[in-house]
Amino acid sequence: MGHSVNGRNLCGLIAVYMVIKGILNLILGFGFMNILMLAISVGLGFSLIISLRYMNYVTAVFLAVNVVINLKDNISNIGFNVHLVYLVEAVIDVVCAFKLVADADIREHFNHS
Repeated sequence: MGHSVNGRNLCGLIAVYMVIKGILNLILGFGFMNILMLAISVGLGFSLIISLRYMNYVTAVFLAVNVVINLKDNISNIGFNVHLVYLVEAVIDVVCAFKLVADADIREHFNHS
């Protein structure tokens, strides 16, 4: 039971991070895509907390694809402070995606057998 609680707590932390990231991106660049990304992040975060089956993998893919799509722009504009924030965000996204796939506690949290 303890591992599942740890997994739930990690999923909650990742969900809160995703929502805060979406709000920050919305503040830095208000637009339809940022509103959509925030809505998707809220939905995925909620699914992590309630442990919908396989949503840890879906969320990990979402985070990883986001990193891949934005990585070139984040690296090429590294001199600007805002883009440095985006680069740090990309590193955190990679760590979160890895945890969602590889962490035993999170996998136990999603085990519904």
